[in-house]
This record gives sequence, structure tokens and C-alpha cells, in this order.
Amino acid sequence: MKKNLIFFLARFGKGGAGNSVFKLCCSLDKKKYNIFVICMNNCAYKKEFLKAGIKVIIINSSRALFAVFFLNKIISKIIENSSQNYLISNINYTNLLCSIFLKKRINLKFVAIERTPFKELEIYFSLIDRIKKILMRSLIPIFYKKFDLVICNSHYLGKYLKKKYGIFSKTLFPPSITGYEINRRQKNKKSFSKKSKLKLITVCRLSREKNICEIIQAISEIKKEISLYIIGVGPEKDNISKFIKSLNLEKKVKLIGFEQNPYNHLFKADLYINSSYFEGFPNSVVEAAQVGLPIIASQSHGGINEILSKGKGGTIYKNSQDLKKFIEKFTNNQKIFTKKSIIAQKKSFEFNLKNHVSKFEKILDEI
Repeated sequence: MKKNLIFFLARFGKGGAGNSVFKLCCSLDKKKYNIFVICMNNCAYKKEFLKAGIKVIIINSSRALFAVFFLNKIISKIIENSSQNYLISNINYTNLLCSIFLKKRINLKFVAIERTPFKELEIYFSLIDRIKKILMRSLIPIFYKKFDLVICNSHYLGKYLKKKYGIFSKTLFPPSITGYEINRRQKNKKSFSKKSKLKLITVCRLSREKNICEIIQAISEIKKEISLYIIGVGPEKDNISKFIKSLNLEKKVKLIGFEQNPYNHLFKADLYINSSYFEGFPNSVVEAAQVGLPIIASQSHGGINEILSKGKGGTIYKNSQDLKKFIEKFTNNQKIFTKKSIIAQKKSFEFNLKNHVSKFEKILDEI
């Protein structure tokens, strides 16, 4: 009999979590698994899921808290005639809600996938945000014990979870690359540029935690001929646009918008920058490494050290002054950064879809 895999991701967009779940679901063996995807209001990959024979269930709800009550009924219907069922929830707040409000059954295993660092719960953007995160921190050590398994997307995150909350987990790196995104002939190292004007790039959702304005501020203080291309969309787009105008940087900083295939831009760039306050396992950094692009990234409390081999494969900075200093250093001597990019490029191919699917299936079998 097939196993039922029920993936719950409250907001299923085309960000890192949505992309990872999408790749995994479409690559799992359909002879072994019946796959269900449940989310709120909209699923960015609905058409692709349906073509792959994956059932998509939409819960019309404005908040994940309310959606969980509907989720209980949906799960009961799916598992009523099956002995092997797995609920796979994603991201800390959703995981916590599932562990608190969902009913445990003999024929249902609870699996939580952690995709953002728990350090996120110590970084606040408002009073409400602070209250919510403090509450989450107090509930995690109590209710996460309900899970049969917790999966973290980096060793760093797993160690933090054990040390901070006493919860054991297994590590499963995300499927950042499929192995087919770029032509084999293009996988050689990217040679450092001798252009008079250097092109910097970042690819991310335009949200507060991505800290994009830190890059823009650094660009404004550097007098060298450089430009910055920002690939992505999100709620902070207008604020970022206003910040660019306030510094008179319209000619140097460009908001490109969403791109389905970022590789066209990555190949034309000279340097990749990731500036997030916190980041679970930034797929865009792996993609940049894959094409041999030199990388400067913030110490974002997640898998960045595993992607960049603790600084051997890229430059990891701690604060805004560090960022400015390293960008200036890059403009003066790109060769140092390019040597690191060779190490990161070799490492990047470990984070592929085939490895991810194989290990995921093995982890399920061991529960």
C-alpha cells in the first residue's frame, strides 16, 4: 500500500520554502507515495502540481491559526483508510501551530521541517512581532516533543535547536539546484572581470529580514564605478525604491523584479551579495556559487557557513561597515574573491535535488 505524504505550507509562494517543497514533491516516487499539498488561499505551483498528479487542497483563511482547524478535518479524511500517513509541516510558526492544535493518531506521523534559523525569534521588527516571537520561544520546547521527527535544513540549525531547546533533529540540505539549470560547459569557474564598471547582484524576496537597504547604503558610500541589480519582488519594494531615490542612486541601483530564471543575470554579474538578518539556507547563494560568482554574505545564523565552508568559499561579514569594506576590497582586487569562488562552486553541487530526495525517503523509512 502507498504511503500518504501530506505537505502543509501555509503560504505557498515561489520563495525558498515553496520552491524546495515543489521540487521534492514532483521528484518523489509516485509508485510509493500519494502526495497531497495543503496551503492557504493560493498555491503558486498549483498547475505544475496537478500535471504531476499531486493533489492540491486550498484552505481559504486569512491566518494560519484558523487554517489549522480546517486542516484537522482534511487530514482525517485523507488517512481514514490508510495505515501509513505522514504530515509534513514547514517553517517554525506553522510547525508550532500543528504541534499544538492537530490531533495525534496512531496511523499518522508528525514531521516538522525547519527552514529558518531560530535566531529569527530573537530579532524584532515591531512590538507585536516581539510578543509573538517571545511566545513562540516559550512554546517550542513544550510542543515540539509531539513531533516524531524534526528535520533541519542545515547542521547549524540542528545544533542550535538541540542546544537552545533540547530537541534532536536530522539534517537535510534543501534541493537548491537540480543539476540541469545551466549548461555543463558553463560550470567552469567564472574568471574575474577587468571591466571598468562592476556589476553587483542580489536575488531575494523584498522583505524586511533581507536587509536590502544595507547593500544600497554601502553602494552610496563607495565612489568606484559599480552598479547593483536587485532581482525579486515583495512587500518592501516601495520602501526600497524610495530609499534608492533618497540617495540619488537611480542610475546605479536597479530593481529588476521577479525572474523565473536568475542565471541569465548571474552570468553577467561580477559579485553576489546576500545581506539577510537571518536566512535558513539561501538557495540564491548556492545558485551564485554554482556559476562561480564571488560571494559576500552576512552571518545570517543558518546554513551560510556550510555553503561557503566557513569563509573559505566566500566572504562572510558581520555588520554594515564590514560590508562596505569588503565591497571596496573586491573593487581593488577581485582575484582574492575569485579564488574563494572556486571552492564554493565545487561545494554547491552537493546541494542537489537527487541527494535531497534520496535522503528524504530514507529518513521517512527510519521513523
